Amino acid sequence: MTARQKPPGQVTKLIPSEVFAQVADGIEGLVHLRELAWTPVETPADAVQAGDEITVVVTETDRERRRLSLSRRQSSSAGV
Repeated sequence: MTARQKPPGQVTKLIPSEVFAQVADGIEGLVHLRELAWTPVETPADAVQAGDEITVVVTETDRERRRLSLSRRQSSSAGV
């Protein structure tokens, strides 16, 4: 995946400050808490639940560390 792609994602896991989202078979990325919604949320559960389908933007790829950074907030120009 390359930066700025907008794959659909499925929320797989919530942790205190991030959400894991699967964007392709065997490929998961992280959505940081501040990138989940236009309005501030205290916990990921305030914005999404495991199993939710969300649209994200790939904001960064780190091939060496095998990490994808994702943003739900940047995936649309309107508030989420």
